[in-house]
Amino acid sequence: MAGRISRVGTSKPSTASRVAAAKAARAAAVEGVGGVQRTAPVDEVSRAESPSSIAMKSLELDGTKAADLKVQVEANEQALNDLQIVQSQAGEIAEKAAEATPEALNEAAGKVDELLEEGVTIANRKTEEGGFLFGGEQAKSEPFEAKKDADGKITEVNYRGTSEVGVEQLGSGFSVTPAIPGENTEATGAVGLVKDSRTGGDLFGNLISLRDNLLANEKEAIVERDIPALKKDAEHLIQHFGEVSATQMMLDTVKALAADIETTDGQPMSTVDKLGNIRYALHRALTDNRNFIQQDLLQPIE
Repeated sequence: MAGRISRVGTSKPSTASRVAAAKAARAAAVEGVGGVQRTAPVDEVSRAESPSSIAMKSLELDGTKAADLKVQVEANEQALNDLQIVQSQAGEIAEKAAEATPEALNEAAGKVDELLEEGVTIANRKTEEGGFLFGGEQAKSEPFEAKKDADGKITEVNYRGTSEVGVEQLGSGFSVTPAIPGENTEATGAVGLVKDSRTGGDLFGNLISLRDNLLANEKEAIVERDIPALKKDAEHLIQHFGEVSATQMMLDTVKALAADIETTDGQPMSTVDKLGNIRYALHRALTDNRNFIQQDLLQPIE
């Protein structure tokens, strides 16, 4: 019998609740950025620098650019939320297939066709400027092309974008990579939105396989191939949520520090304090979200 596409343990929160918790933690951390007092120094962050080295550093932060980039990152996050719904619904269909009648399997295949169409539409979303969110650098047309048969069913989804994405500079030596390529089959670079050779994620390919196996009444293939593959897609999306959360926290931190350069007593913050606060806040952003991903992946899957 097909196993449920979920994690073991009744106390394990859903992906949505874990993502919400990460957002709340991120907001709380950013709220305390200005004039933060560090009671537990982090070695790699608080290492002493010479006065001459500090004086040479520019602490000008581009808060406006950080705010603009956050709009793009929030659009990425919304697309990830929507793709997670597509993956979750496909998982529910797969887990019910073992006991379904042939008529029910055909009906379920039609639902997967709808999920495929919806997923391609999500992956082809545009930015506010008219470009494509997930086409990589210099995407001029829809990055995902769905090929269909004579009956109008999607038989293949090809990625026409690139796996390269740009690095955005925010000043003072800080940078973020807000864009997500549609897919990445290389050994390096940003993780692809729906397909990546390192994570094993391949959402569109797995939806097509599930649809075809439903139509062919191939219950064994669904249990042995499609359910494990959809589990990998779930883990793939969770990794994206962690990385997007880290990027958002860094952008929020830069915005807060750019706007709040005074201490609580109204005196200008010293160069040393500003540099220390920036480094500490961004270090915490990366550390907290890395832990979020690692703790999630440590949970067993049934």
